[in-house]
Amino acid sequence: MLNRTESYAMTPITRRTFAAGTAALALSPATPVLASNASRSFRVMTDDTQIGTYNVSVQHGPSGTTARSVIDLAPKIAFITVYRYALSVTEVYDAEGLLVSLNGTCDDDGDPHFVNVERQGEMLLANGSSYRGPVPLRAGVTSHWNRDSLGRTPWISTQSGEILAVSVSEISSPEAPAGASAYRATNGADVTIDLFYDARGEWVGSMFDAEGRRLRIEYLSETGALHI
Repeated sequence: MLNRTESYAMTPITRRTFAAGTAALALSPATPVLASNASRSFRVMTDDTQIGTYNVSVQHGPSGTTARSVIDLAPKIAFITVYRYALSVTEVYDAEGLLVSLNGTCDDDGDPHFVNVERQGEMLLANGSSYRGPVPLRAGVTSHWNRDSLGRTPWISTQSGEILAVSVSEISSPEAPAGASAYRATNGADVTIDLFYDARGEWVGSMFDAEGRRLRIEYLSETGALHI
């Protein structure tokens, strides 16, 4: 697996890729009610080694949806942690599925990042460690649990507020879980990630390259439906 001659320290480009790779339901009497609380657990793998976890929890309500994502990455060499990545994000959506707010903090191996996004009229206003300024109201978010982000651009980084001009296309991938559809999101430069969704439209994993390795976010378990 890893050894000290294979430095695991992530470059800024790798960190952006991981952040991009690495969080509302309008109710009416005629609409089936989703579970008010839902969650999904993933593990982050490289080769056959688990290096972290990714957990998402969602609360659905008549006025919208609140989602919380927590990522904890800690690869080890000889039982010694050689890198730490911790991200905590809260997203709030209105009943139409549009972003109301996004708040997140990140410890990227001692390098702090943050993002705060608030709706201001018909636009979003971002204040992050990588970008401060306006964002289109229909922007997507890099947490990936919300399949609707596939049809939105740009994406807002949950790590730093960076604005990513991605394009998304459906692909055929042998790495996709059985029965899942695969999509590739890329900015044509340093961010490319494959995303997998099952027949319900629920996120069931991702894959992307980092430091010459193929990282996998693998589905473990769930309660209820995350998708708005």
